[in-house]
Amino acid sequence: MTRPQVVAHRGSSAMHAENSWAAFEAAVADGADGIECDVQGTRDGVLVVRHDLTIANRLVAECDAAEIEAMEPGLVRLADLLAWAPRANINLLVEVKDPDFAVPIGAMAATSQWRDRIVIGSFHGPALAAVKARTPEIGTSLMVGSVVTPEDLIRLALAYRANGVHPCWEARSPHPHRLLDAAAITLLREARLAITLWHEERESELRVLVALCPDAICTDVPALLRGIVDMPATGRMTERLAANSG
Repeated sequence: MTRPQVVAHRGSSAMHAENSWAAFEAAVADGADGIECDVQGTRDGVLVVRHDLTIANRLVAECDAAEIEAMEPGLVRLADLLAWAPRANINLLVEVKDPDFAVPIGAMAATSQWRDRIVIGSFHGPALAAVKARTPEIGTSLMVGSVVTPEDLIRLALAYRANGVHPCWEARSPHPHRLLDAAAITLLREARLAITLWHEERESELRVLVALCPDAICTDVPALLRGIVDMPATGRMTERLAANSG
């Protein structure tokens, strides 16, 4: 039975500012296996960890890094995060926010001693394909916002040479676990795709997602998910039976 990796969504972001050093360090303390973060580039080519594409009514890509750091002290740079991750012994799921910077992000990841534990994710399939073409050694994961069949997930992943799929369906249903079942997970695994599920914070939903046995689950509350994943095997089997029953 697969024990999903606990991926802290923008760090331990329920208790700390998202994409901040405090959130990342808390994720390690909370027992996360990995950290999901958002990366984009500045006008002077610095790759920064930040979700929103605008700041002070300007695009991040139109600002120099020093300007952004003056407005947001403590802004994390990707280079610094890549240097920190091996010391923290934590995986990284790097979401490309601006497709124009996908290839530079992949190139920086490829030069890292931690490259085997870095995955580049994006909703933009062509950007992922470009990363794969330039740096085939870097793992990639296709993020999908629309609810589609597992067959379509496989087709899309193959089209963009992605190593995994990341359905982002947290807002697509009051109970999004019902959008997938064990048969879908099996199909994706048979296609040799790594399966990362959307971020979820409700304990009841997290328990059923764990029971589906994906490769990883994102969450703002990694300590809660860590406790569920580490539940004794008998408890996980009970949850799996509940998941299979819908």
